[in-house]
Amino acid sequence: MDLHLAGKVALVTGAGRGIGRAIALEFAKESAHVVVDDIDAAAAHSVAEEILSLDSRSLSVDADVTKVDQVEKMISLVVATFGKIDILVNNAGIFYELEAPIGRKLFEESRPEEWRREIDLILYGALNCIRLALSHMIRQKSGRIVNISSDQGVVNTGVKGMSIYSTAKGGLLALTRGIAAEVAAHGITVNTVSPGLVRTTRAMLAERQRETKPSSITTTKSCKILLLLVYRLAGSGSRKTSRNWSSSWLLMRQSGSPVRTSSPTAAT
Repeated sequence: MDLHLAGKVALVTGAGRGIGRAIALEFAKESAHVVVDDIDAAAAHSVAEEILSLDSRSLSVDADVTKVDQVEKMISLVVATFGKIDILVNNAGIFYELEAPIGRKLFEESRPEEWRREIDLILYGALNCIRLALSHMIRQKSGRIVNISSDQGVVNTGVKGMSIYSTAKGGLLALTRGIAAEVAAHGITVNTVSPGLVRTTRAMLAERQRETKPSSITTTKSCKILLLLVYRLAGSGSRKTSRNWSSSWLLMRQSGSPVRTSSPTAAT
C-alpha cells in the first residue's frame, strides 16, 4: 500500500509500547522517518532500533509532553535532524499505570492532583506538541496531525473509574475540530482516531485479573483498522480534516451495524 509516506518525518508520542509502538512501526514499513518519543527512554530506544532494522531512519527521545521546554527541545531536534516535521501523532496518555496495581479509582475516591496528571498528559500534552509543531507545518504549507482519543471520549459507556480519562479524551475531540478549522488553509489536516480498548500488555493483565470483560477488548481486526486509519490520515493524499474516526464503529459497520461519524471538512 503506497500512501506516499516515503521520506516523510513522523513524530509519535507515547511510542515506547502498545498503540504508539505499532503506529511507529507501521510508518517505518511505509519508509517514513520516525521519531519515537516516550518518557521511558529505554522503551523508546528499543522501538527506534526496531525501526532501524527495517531500513528506515529513526530517532528516539524521552520528552515529557507535559513540559513545554522538553517538547520545544524535541521539536527543534526533529527539525535539526530531518529538516522538517510532516506528521504528528499525539498518542501519549494514561490508561493503566505501569507499576501501580491494575484498576482505576472512582471519581469520589480520586484527588485533584490525579485529575491534573491525567488531563495534563492526554490533553495538555497534545496542546504542547501541536502548538510547537504547527509553526513548522505552516511554513511548509503542509502537515498531518492525528490525535488518538478513545471511544470513552465520544460516549462514556458508564465504565466505572473513567470520568477523568473520558473528560481528557473528549477534550481532544473538541481540540481537533477547533484547530482543524484554523489551519486548513495552510494545507494541514487534523483528525482524531478513537479506538476501543486495545490489547496492550496492561489491558491483557487487567483481563486476566477479571477487571475487564474479554468482550470489551478490541479484536485484532479492529486493531488493524485503527492502524490503517492512522496512516491513511497521515498520508499526503488525505484531505479529510476535523473528523473523529472510530475504529470500533467502523468494525461495526463492516458487520452490518449502524455507524455514526461526524461530518468531514476538506483542507484547501
